[in-house]
Amino acid sequence: MKIPFLLLAAIAGVFAGAFYLDKPYMPPEVPNQVNISYWEKWSGFEGEAMRATIDLFNAKKVKNKNGQVIHCRYLSASQVDRKSILAIAAGSPPDLAGFWSFNLHAFADMGALRPLDDLIARDKFDLERYIPVFVDMAQHRGKMWCLPTTPATTALYWNKDMFRAAGLDPEKPPRTIEELDAMAEKLTKIDPTTGKMERLGFIPAEPGWWHWAWGYYFGGKLVGDDGKLTVDDPKNIEAFRWVTKFAARYGREKLLAFKQGIGAFDSPQNAFMSQRVGMVLQGVWMANFIRFHNPHLEYGCAPFPTAFDNKGQPVTVAEMDVITIPRGAKHVDEAWEVIKFINSKEGMEFLCGARANNGGQGKQTPFKDVSPEWLAQHTHPHLQVFIDQAKSKNAVYTPKLPLWDEFRVEMNAVFERVWLGNDTPENALKYLQHRMQSKLDTMNAVQKRRDAAEQAEQKAGAN
Repeated sequence: MKIPFLLLAAIAGVFAGAFYLDKPYMPPEVPNQVNISYWEKWSGFEGEAMRATIDLFNAKKVKNKNGQVIHCRYLSASQVDRKSILAIAAGSPPDLAGFWSFNLHAFADMGALRPLDDLIARDKFDLERYIPVFVDMAQHRGKMWCLPTTPATTALYWNKDMFRAAGLDPEKPPRTIEELDAMAEKLTKIDPTTGKMERLGFIPAEPGWWHWAWGYYFGGKLVGDDGKLTVDDPKNIEAFRWVTKFAARYGREKLLAFKQGIGAFDSPQNAFMSQRVGMVLQGVWMANFIRFHNPHLEYGCAPFPTAFDNKGQPVTVAEMDVITIPRGAKHVDEAWEVIKFINSKEGMEFLCGARANNGGQGKQTPFKDVSPEWLAQHTHPHLQVFIDQAKSKNAVYTPKLPLWDEFRVEMNAVFERVWLGNDTPENALKYLQHRMQSKLDTMNAVQKRRDAAEQAEQKAGAN
C-alpha cells in the first residue's frame, strides 16, 4: 500500500508517547464469525456507555455478505488520534477509530481516512435525518469522512440560588452581553476587608475551552467565504475588547489569584459546581458532572447572550465525537455495519441517553427528531435547549483549517495576553492574522500540488 507523505510525516511525534490499549486483544477465532476492532478515546462512564452500545450491536448477531456474524471488539485507547495515525501508517489500522470532529479535516488531508460516500450511496443511507450542522462537520473537500457518535452544543448555565441571593429573577437569564455584564456585577462578591474575590458572576476565561469562538457572539467569524482568515475582523476585535473589561474592572492580579483557586473541571471544586462562578458557557455534558458532584444545585440553561441581533438564531458552538474507517482497514463492510447501528435511532438514543440509574453519555443526538419517551427519561433537565440550538443558523464549529491545532494554541495565547491586559486586542489579533495566514497560504499551496499529483496518478492508472 502506498502511504501518503503527510501520513508518514505525522508519525514522528507519535513515538514520544507510550502505546497502551485497554485489554489489547481480540476474541478467539469462532467458526463463521469475523472479528473487527474499534479504538476509542473514552474512559470512565463515557467509555462504558460506548462499550455497552457495542455489546448491544454484538448481541444482534449482524451478518456480513458471506453469512459470517460480525463481532466488534471495543478498545479504550489513550491518545487514540496519535496511536491510530501510527497504526494506519504501519499498514495495521483498526477497522474503526473514534476521533474528535476537529481531527477530521487534518486526518483526511493526510490520507489517513477512508471516505464513506460509496457506502452511504450503496445503502441509500439517509443523511436527511440529521441536523445539518452535524453533516457539515463530517464533510471535507466534498466527501463524507465520518458519522457522529455523540454530538454536543454549548449554552449558558446559570445558578438560580445565586440569582435569588443577588435579587435577580432566577427564571430570567441574560439575553444580551450588556445584560450578562450587569447581572455578573450583581452576582460578584468581594470581601470588603481584604478585597479578595469570593465569587464572580462570570469570567470569559472559565472554562477556557472556546476562546476562538468569542468573536462569533459579537457577529464576527474567523474564516471568510474565500477561505482566507478573518482573525482581525472588527467584530472579533470588539469581542476581545469586551474580554479586557474584566481585568480593568477587577484587576489582573486578583483575577489570576481567583482563577488559580478554581479546581479541576471534573471535581466538586469546579468553578460553577462549587458556586464560585454564577454563570458559565458549557456543553450539554455539564449536566452529568453536576449530577455527580453537586446534585442539589439548581440551575438553568439558555442560549448564551450575543452582542448583536441574532434574529432568533442563537450562537452556539457545535462539537461532535466521530467514528471513522481508517485507510487500509481490512473489514470495511463490517465496520460500516457498526457505524450504521450506532447511527440508528436505537443505537444513538442508547448511547446518548441517560436515565437515573442506567448508563448512557447523557448528551443529545444528531437527529432532527428524537423519541418523546427518550427525551422524557433523559437526566438533563434542559436538553431541549441544546437540541434547538443545534438547529440554529448560527451554530458554529471549529474551522476546517489544516493548521487548526497550532491556530488554537496561538489563539489561547492571544486570549491570555489580552485578558490580563498585556496586549491590546488590535495588536494581538492583527499579529495572529498575519502569522497564521502566511502559514495557511503555504499549506494550501502544498495541498494543491498534492491534489494535482494525485489526479495525474489516477488518470495514468485509468489509461
